[in-house]
Amino acid sequence: MSEQETILGVAVRDIARLRTVTATVVRHGFGELVNRSPLAKLVSSAEAQTNEDLTTAPAAERFRRLLEALGPTYIKLGQVLSMRPDRLPADYIKALQALQDNAPVLPFEAIQKRVEDGLGAPIEELFADFDREPLGTASIAQTHLATTHDGQRVVVKVQRPDIDQIMRGDLDLLYLGARILEATIDEMSLYSPSDVVIEFEKALVRELNFTFELGNLLAARQLLVPERRVVVPAPRPDLSCRTVLTMEFFKGEPLRKLQPNSLEAKEAVEELLHVMLKQIFVDGFFHGDPHSGNILVGPDGTVCMIDLGLVGRLNATQRDDLVTLILAAISNDVDTIARALIKIGTPTQRINMAEFKAEISRIRSEQLQVANLTDYDSGQFIQEFVSAAQRFRIKLNTEYSVLTKAAATIEGIIAELDPDADVIGIARHYIEPMVAERLSPHRLMEEALGGVTGVGSMLRHLPGQLDRVLHDLETGNVQVRATTEGLNEIAPMLHQVGSRLSMALFAASMCICAAILLPNDPTTVNGVPLLSLLCILIAIIDWTILWWWHFIGAGKPVKLSPWLKFFWRPK
Repeated sequence: MSEQETILGVAVRDIARLRTVTATVVRHGFGELVNRSPLAKLVSSAEAQTNEDLTTAPAAERFRRLLEALGPTYIKLGQVLSMRPDRLPADYIKALQALQDNAPVLPFEAIQKRVEDGLGAPIEELFADFDREPLGTASIAQTHLATTHDGQRVVVKVQRPDIDQIMRGDLDLLYLGARILEATIDEMSLYSPSDVVIEFEKALVRELNFTFELGNLLAARQLLVPERRVVVPAPRPDLSCRTVLTMEFFKGEPLRKLQPNSLEAKEAVEELLHVMLKQIFVDGFFHGDPHSGNILVGPDGTVCMIDLGLVGRLNATQRDDLVTLILAAISNDVDTIARALIKIGTPTQRINMAEFKAEISRIRSEQLQVANLTDYDSGQFIQEFVSAAQRFRIKLNTEYSVLTKAAATIEGIIAELDPDADVIGIARHYIEPMVAERLSPHRLMEEALGGVTGVGSMLRHLPGQLDRVLHDLETGNVQVRATTEGLNEIAPMLHQVGSRLSMALFAASMCICAAILLPNDPTTVNGVPLLSLLCILIAIIDWTILWWWHFIGAGKPVKLSPWLKFFWRPK
């Protein structure tokens, strides 16, 4: 593809894709959002007809079907959003958790070429045998069984051809659409869709690079406890690259196929609880999507965790904050719960602490009023706290969102396979040592010395700081300035208005120059009026920037990167 085709062809293709996406959104009953934005001009009256079969379905269900209709990028977006209860209501989260990767099977020739291009050798030299039929398919990759030349049976995960460029193109469209919605619909600013797209892009870029998953497999294997019957497939770095991941084959069946309440199910659940609780509270490195399809059980009861493309990480401070939150919830320490929630998140506005604590007290009293702990719904308990944080504008850390989703998934597995599992008894093995370490004399002494050192440092510097303040007061260097929010915005507003007027005048002058020069352009070459065309081009660019600034940028400084990515992305 030539450079001109790259600039124009890709842009035209993406504009056509944007029109298709907009029409699909309308057909699934979300036309009101489109009609309130400039995107409505992209859809014809015929395309704007809603699907009657969808209009009667709940909004959450229509949203799930919409993402499925839009393809792999949007399915992945839905799967990421299903882990963000701080972004979407509970009914949307539940609907999105049902999203599945129903991707078509790729022909073996395409898989063979992808493997050979990625690993740089003929497939016969890489593997002694390579099954033509796939073991499984997904939106990003397809897996096959193979045998290495040293006789090891392996699983080869092969990335779909061109999926990288397809998804990056959709990401650019998602970002532009999110900015348009934020600029034209007031309610959208509460959900920050552009931030969601940026967060999703970071996660997707990592998932498209299989070397990250290879590193996750290696890290998880190093943290395994030999005494427990839990394994992670060993990767083969010599047969892996960015688009191909080779790992040992584990012969087993998915956890969901076990008979509920059977001995095998109880033993598998116990092993899974031990490994997940250790990963969360001890290692700070845990499986981010431990659903029953990603957990295999061997004939001897060994549990194997696969698909570590998504993992969560918690540092020592975050794990300590998590234990604090759990202990405070058990002891009904509302003040500590409030402080812990604020600490693990990021408040985006001033919080009314009295109202926040009252809401926490209400949630705890409602959710913990159960006859026994087996009736306790931890998923609902967590969801209530997350909803409260959302109402009070506390943005949760991404890692805690991944943890929330993983915990809810594990709870669902326990409820299905072994409702009587001793979750609390197993959790005590990992939480009690952390509490004991926190209350140990050595830890308390360290914290006390740290506090004393801080206070001592402050007292040593206090006389000098007071002397400087008094000196500044005496010399008149300290000034008191009253600030008014409305008045403070006048200067930037005037600057923006002046900038827009000057750009509009410049664009208009270029149009006038082009109109004057066009009949008798002195720089005509082979009948092409070069100077007139230059004036027209400058005017078009200027008007485009003004349009972006007013309708999409909402008066904020114009960012060129979305446009450069949109118009200058190679095939």
